[in-house]
Order: sequence, then structure tokens, then C-alpha cells
Amino acid sequence: MDFKIMRGKPGNEAPSTIMLAVLIIGVIVIGVILMLLVRVQRGLLGIILAALASGLLIYWLREVRNIVKQEFSSDGVSRSKPEWNYDLMEMKDEVTLVADVPGPEEEIKVELEGEKLEIRGGNNFFKTVTLPKILNILNTNYLNGVLEVKLKRDASKK
Repeated sequence: MDFKIMRGKPGNEAPSTIMLAVLIIGVIVIGVILMLLVRVQRGLLGIILAALASGLLIYWLREVRNIVKQEFSSDGVSRSKPEWNYDLMEMKDEVTLVADVPGPEEEIKVELEGEKLEIRGGNNFFKTVTLPKILNILNTNYLNGVLEVKLKRDASKK
């Protein structure tokens, strides 16, 4: 049996907003510690601790800057949205598409136009998948946010 699996583009692995919040809180805490060290400690030990805290503060500020650069491009649009994932499993005369599609089930629509499969879902979701050959839809199944579309080779195009 001939069986091939093709995967859609994987999502972008960008840092989450939680990580960014933790870094910002860390920078604030280090700044407070630096201020306290300078006020409380006098002498050589205070200077050494203040220098260490300053170095750590500079490090964390650079980390925050790098995360913000990765998170946002120059046009200000967030790039952390994951791309849509789907699996396209191709067998001899049949192709199965499995994809995450937002619901509800009543809003899920699948249309086939030539080699293009159009999928519509909730929240204005719309994606197009280019199929490897001209196919006909056998059936569709939608359960818990997962759409499964079974397609069969068009008999008239053999």
C-alpha cells in the first residue's frame, strides 16, 4: 500500500507574553535591589554588589529588548500567531486532510474547486489547501475542533 503524509507549515515558536512579563518583573526587582544596595551598603562591599547588580540589570534589559524585537516586527504587527497546521495523508486512490478548524460545527463549510479545497469555520476562519490532484469529497467529519475530510481520486480524470 502506498502511503505518504505531508504536513502543513508548523507554528511560529515565539516567546509568550508570560515570559515577557516575568522578564519585566525581574528587571524591576533587580533595579529595586540595586537602589537598596547603594543606600544600605557603604564602602567596598556596597560598590562590588552595586556593580554586580548593574551588570545583571543590563543583561536583563538586553534580553527584554531582544524578545520585543522578535515579538514585533518593524511594522508593529505581532508575529506570535501560530500558522495553521494540517496533515494531508495521501494513499493510492484516496487523500485524507486532518486540520484544526475553529467551530461551531454549524459554521464549518468545505468546498472543492478543482485542486483547491476551501475550508471555512467560526471567527471568520478561511483557508485554502492545494491538493496534489483533482479529487472528489467522499465525506467530512468535524469533532472537537478537528476537521477530517476524505477525498477520492476523480474517476473521470484517470
